[in-house]
Amino acid sequence: MLVLPRLPPMHLFPFHYNFLQNKALLPIGFFVLWISSEILVDHNKSETPVDIHIHLAFTEAIKLFIAFGLYFWRQKYFRYDPLDPCRHDNEDQPLDNIDIPLECSYEPFTPRNVRLNELAQRLCPRSSPSLGGVRSSLSILGISTLYAIRAYVISRSREHIDPLAPYLVIPAASLCSLFVLRAFFCRTYAPQLWYAALLQFCGVFIVWSGLIDRSSDLPYLSLLASALSISFSDTLVDIVYKSHHPSFFDAINLLIFAAGCFAHLSFYIFRVAFLGTRSHGFGSHADPIALALSCLSEAGRDISALYAIYYYDIILESIMTALASTVVFFSLTTGFLNEPAVGIYVSSIRQTTEEDVESECVTRPRYPVVFAAVLVGYLLYVSFTMTHENEWTTRTPEPQWGFTSELKSKPGDCHRRPLPFHSHRKTLENYDRFNNILLIVFFSHARYGANLDYHREVYSDYFPNILYIGPASREDSGFDHSYDVFVDSYHSDEDLTDPSYYKMAGRMAHHMLYTALQEQDCYDGYLWVPFDTLLNVPRLEKFDRELFWYHSPWGLPVFNPAQDNSLSLGLHAPPVNVSPDPSINLTKTWKGWGSDWCDPHVGVGVCMEAFWKVPMHLRERLAAFTNGEMRLIGGSADTMYIPGRHRRIFMEVLSLFLETTCFLEIAVPTTLHLVAPRHEPILFVDHWWIYQPPFNASFVRQKWEEGYEVDTFHTFHWGERDGDNVWKANYENVVDIRRLLRESAERQRVVFPVRNETQAR
Repeated sequence: MLVLPRLPPMHLFPFHYNFLQNKALLPIGFFVLWISSEILVDHNKSETPVDIHIHLAFTEAIKLFIAFGLYFWRQKYFRYDPLDPCRHDNEDQPLDNIDIPLECSYEPFTPRNVRLNELAQRLCPRSSPSLGGVRSSLSILGISTLYAIRAYVISRSREHIDPLAPYLVIPAASLCSLFVLRAFFCRTYAPQLWYAALLQFCGVFIVWSGLIDRSSDLPYLSLLASALSISFSDTLVDIVYKSHHPSFFDAINLLIFAAGCFAHLSFYIFRVAFLGTRSHGFGSHADPIALALSCLSEAGRDISALYAIYYYDIILESIMTALASTVVFFSLTTGFLNEPAVGIYVSSIRQTTEEDVESECVTRPRYPVVFAAVLVGYLLYVSFTMTHENEWTTRTPEPQWGFTSELKSKPGDCHRRPLPFHSHRKTLENYDRFNNILLIVFFSHARYGANLDYHREVYSDYFPNILYIGPASREDSGFDHSYDVFVDSYHSDEDLTDPSYYKMAGRMAHHMLYTALQEQDCYDGYLWVPFDTLLNVPRLEKFDRELFWYHSPWGLPVFNPAQDNSLSLGLHAPPVNVSPDPSINLTKTWKGWGSDWCDPHVGVGVCMEAFWKVPMHLRERLAAFTNGEMRLIGGSADTMYIPGRHRRIFMEVLSLFLETTCFLEIAVPTTLHLVAPRHEPILFVDHWWIYQPPFNASFVRQKWEEGYEVDTFHTFHWGERDGDNVWKANYENVVDIRRLLRESAERQRVVFPVRNETQAR
């Protein structure tokens, strides 16, 4: 017997009726929103560097706001009687909510795009839990947690995995969902769906393998974590929807979004307050409009996905996601499109069937203990991948010049060349912060002696891998020291007799940087400094070793417990400079070395010869910093950190400048800003370049008293000239640096080992 409910008020009928009769627009809208969100998210990665948790919390807040609007709208047009789920003589029931036999039968119907048997289960659940009950609250809390984890995992993978690899996740997630629904929730789907998911995964994997360097490797653990996160969250939200009365749909969404917003904000506050990591806040060149559009598109995509799951089911949502991802993947590769997989997917919609099973199995797991064990295993697995940095930072190089990122090789795959022998003690016991970092210390002149010995005595306590590089060997100190220095004498001659062309010894020292990067592979990062730069090691501990470090005008300050941590650069060292317009002939007014931008031998004119050879997309990266204007960057190159994953692209661009006589302090800063990804902030190093005394640790203490920080400074003297103008080393500088490091560790509130003088002697 079919009983039609009474009509809603006539002024509501056309709108209500049209909405329900055009549910096909819902998956189409989801399809469009998914594609648009992918485009805007990629744009946001390039233009708007923000902390992952801030971005996700903002997105959840937008979803919460939209959900509130939808909740009040649906309260007005779609009212249900929550106390009588099987009664349909209520005038508030929609017209097409056809009453199934009065005993609330679960007899399956012919499958359509909207399966009526699922609709019946939603209308007449046998044991629909009340919202706010223990079972309901726990299930919604669990779903909220899964969605928060899912959002973080996917965002993390977008940051660290090559752009094509995440599209392997979509069909993998579909396979996982099919398995979970079949094994635990009594769902049986047409074999074509299984074939389509497997075919699409294989197709994407084949295309990915053909486009990417064979030597690369995928971070399979992180990709699997992403696929499982998508599968479990979508599957369980489908189950939660089916187990609750339809009137609770909007309330469930509100709770999910509110919990997600709270979780991401809590994670961010915890990291800032307790871990002292603030390296990914709002970037100085962040575009709020791009951020808002990206978050809005993601919010629309996620909400439409939940509506697709609710009105249809998870399989149709997976089908539309697979179709949209194939379109985006095709646009990225302009190659193989998975037409067979997509065709099978679409044709299988009408062939999808479910077994005639009791509803308890549809909304509750068939083997609850086993399912709980699987869910706990998933949470432990995702926790492992989230807390192990190396599972995310293994990046695959893209197939175009200038896009390559260095791979982190697995142990045994990459073999470091032995460093020159240093007859010195090892790093302090239990100190391992820089175990995989190469400290490159360069000498513009072959003035080694105590400069090298004292430097090594202090900093080898913290850096087990140090490469000293200079223009000549140290053979004058005997055989024991003849291998202390890696020799690179490229353009190292010095001639200051001609005022119109000063040939400074260090003008091409960036050749030494290129040599060190070329000769020494397999490090997580490379810290480049001259021998006469003081390093505040407790401060450098706080820098993220996956990002570039430099005193860039667009740099992001690193959290400092001794300061107020303002994002402005007010109480920081001066940043490097931006060049004048290079299209102007600056050499016409050049009056000597003082105006180094204009020097016709090493200045802007010479550097532009290399700049024009840099690929356009990299020049556009630099232009994003300078408001679209063509400029070079210049300043001290006495402290710079290069992440190992960007080693190769840095070398490629730097080699273009080395083909000219472009000055060190223009070539190196410009190269960094050309290759630094715009979605990754450059961490600001408080580096000071001084030419007035004190040239020792007293300078750092003076700046501390003034409210500043000193991460590094140049020039530091390991000795001084005596009354006879003879330079003599002063071991007291070694002792004083150790005292300074203790003081700095107290300011930074870190446990930091310092060798006492009894150990040193």
